[in-house]
Amino acid sequence: MSSLFFLILRRMRLPLILVVVVYTVCTMVLAVVPGVDADGNPTPGMGLFNAFYVISYTGSTIGFGEIPVPYSNDQRLWMIVTIYATVIGWSYTIVNVIALLNESGFQLALSNARFLRQVRALREPFYIVCGYGETGRLVCQGLDRLGLRCVIVERDALRVEEARLDEYRSVPPKSNADAAQPTVLTSAGLMSPHCRGVMALAVDDETNQAIAVACRLLRPDLPVLARIRDPEFDTHLGVYGGDIVVNPFERFAEHLTAALVAPAHFRLREILTSLPDHKLPAVHRPPRGHWIMCGYGRFGHAVVQKLRGAGQTVTVIDVAHFDQGDVDVKGRGTEAGVLQAAGIDRAVGIVIGHHSDQRNLAIGVHARDLNPGIFTVIRQNLDSSDPLFEEFSPDLVMEPYRLVAQEFLAVITTPLLARFLDRLPLHTEEECANLTRRLEHLNPRHIPEIWSIDLDAVAAPAVLRAMARGEHVRIGHLRTDPARWTGPSLRLSPLMLARGDEIIERPSDDTEVRAGDQILFAGHHQAKRRQELILVNDNVLDYVRTGTDHGTGWVWQNLVERRRRRSAAKEPAPPEPAPLRAATEAPLLEPIESPGEGPAPSSGPASGQAPEK
Repeated sequence: MSSLFFLILRRMRLPLILVVVVYTVCTMVLAVVPGVDADGNPTPGMGLFNAFYVISYTGSTIGFGEIPVPYSNDQRLWMIVTIYATVIGWSYTIVNVIALLNESGFQLALSNARFLRQVRALREPFYIVCGYGETGRLVCQGLDRLGLRCVIVERDALRVEEARLDEYRSVPPKSNADAAQPTVLTSAGLMSPHCRGVMALAVDDETNQAIAVACRLLRPDLPVLARIRDPEFDTHLGVYGGDIVVNPFERFAEHLTAALVAPAHFRLREILTSLPDHKLPAVHRPPRGHWIMCGYGRFGHAVVQKLRGAGQTVTVIDVAHFDQGDVDVKGRGTEAGVLQAAGIDRAVGIVIGHHSDQRNLAIGVHARDLNPGIFTVIRQNLDSSDPLFEEFSPDLVMEPYRLVAQEFLAVITTPLLARFLDRLPLHTEEECANLTRRLEHLNPRHIPEIWSIDLDAVAAPAVLRAMARGEHVRIGHLRTDPARWTGPSLRLSPLMLARGDEIIERPSDDTEVRAGDQILFAGHHQAKRRQELILVNDNVLDYVRTGTDHGTGWVWQNLVERRRRRSAAKEPAPPEPAPLRAATEAPLLEPIESPGEGPAPSSGPASGQAPEK
């Protein structure tokens, strides 16, 4: 605000000085010009106060009349000069004010001042997103869908204006600035105690590297996620200790080969890193054999290297890199002769990775015409090309922006998930397939939600109070439905328990939890909300542990009784409450009603009443 104030003073200095001089001279002269009384006799001047009063209303309204008595000719002559002088002065000032308001520098300063005020007003966790391209937009929309705030920093003014048109439940602050500058990151809230992480998603790798280095030096405790396309920058960035560096081309090549040689691992990772409540992705099973790669840029290099490393034969088609010696056929791939020279008739799959979506689709159409059964993998560069890709319906689409956005959202919102993903290669294909089937049952036909809980005084106060009283809390208690103690477990599954450096994967219901533990869960969003009630409410926690309710208010009791009667009329009476159920995963495989279908569950301790015995 201080810079904005000084900008106004500097730009309006001459008009303000002109107005002050005009009013001063007109007032002083009018104060001493003699007047006349009712009899026509000369009188002294009207004085400074009366003169300033007359000049004030004359400058804005050209006068209310000659008061307190009619003016003398000398006073009227000076009033004529005053009228024209004040009109000219105010006209010049107004013109300069309009010019200042239209000045790009002033609008930028005003926007920056508004941005700083919005950032300082944030009193909840937020993330700084540097870059609002295709990936940045998906990340911001994903954070907004998860109920998290974000701050947008984008160098392109046009993209900032596009961000203003996007719909958000909580409108994020936006700044048109270069995030590579440390002062810009600081103004975006980097030093705020509410900042939870930074995502470097700028167009060029240099900017992303500068962002990661600045964050590492200014806030070494803050997680930093950077998108790096050039492997050299990937290596340099690792020197500065970046938390997660994602090369979308390398990552997709890894996914493609994983789907080829380890489909269960690929399927599990795909589900864990996708956005919650989206439809489950289709099962991809790329065939093994001869492949064709169209385009040999950074994306093509990564794919060819991974495919050949997986034992597949690959023919490369390209024009720009033909002289390098690694390209087998010179051409773009849109020509039938080029595809035939690459062996399209015997190829099992084709990967198309040019920068142009139209060229990629044209190559895909030619390839299917020559080999209708070929497995097509196409790179999509722009989100606006969705209708064309949906119509063509390739077997697998490589969307760099979506791949990075999904992984960043999954990891930065659930840090424990990164540790779980790092351990996936230690699992067999059968173990991954079994876990995938369980996840698919938690939220039928949709991606389950992944979350982690920290057993501390903030996230789980009821659990810590129970431990302080010497009571034991187990994983099974955190999976018990607080609305129906004897019914099926909540639609959630524990994936991993972290206790310092110790890792317990797939902890059983009998696993006892301790203060400071971190537990990774997957499940339905309704189950997550009910679990949150267990963590913070002492009565609910005691109910899921013992099946005994200690009662609440009279209103709750009557409400619970009505709900119980309605539930009893629709389903058989529940069996006698029993001690804590033995550790089992069987409930995860039982039929689960989809959200919004079937009767509401009968009330339990969440309403303050235990089932009748």
